[in-house]
Amino acid sequence: MYKSKLLFRNTNGTYGQEATAVESVWAFLHGVEKKKTGRYRIRITKMSAQDLISMGLAPEETPGEFYGLQATLDQWQETHGWLPLFDWVGDPMSEIDDIERDLGKQFQAFVTGIATHEVFEFDAPKPPKPPKKKKPFKPPIDKATAKYPGLKDIPKDKVNKLPPDFDWI
Repeated sequence: MYKSKLLFRNTNGTYGQEATAVESVWAFLHGVEKKKTGRYRIRITKMSAQDLISMGLAPEETPGEFYGLQATLDQWQETHGWLPLFDWVGDPMSEIDDIERDLGKQFQAFVTGIATHEVFEFDAPKPPKPPKKKKPFKPPIDKATAKYPGLKDIPKDKVNKLPPDFDWI
């Protein structure tokens, strides 16, 4: 058995505008014979290209549509405080509510030991094709000098007028 309940959520979202920072704290109960309770929190931060550039985390030429996304789940432990458990990996185009739901499912699987049977992955965009390499320019081959490389230095008009080299026979 597993149950979870949202205790509170802090967000900077406003009406008609998606939040760029969310922190939610959850209570959970699990177990059959011996029940255990606990707390976990989820933090999600989405930063625009302008924010990343101003903080020095991205180069000046970063495209405006680019953004950074980070999502984590931490579990509360009485002796050590918040302990980091998961860094979210998934589709960067996901809505913040979907990311929060994914992390909650992963935590449930972690606590109960029951697999989610879901794969949390996304297709990365394909990298651009490398530019075609241009072949270096090679001058046209003269058929007469290709067969007889020693003829290169002899002007073409004297090639057929050379004396035969049969003196040694």
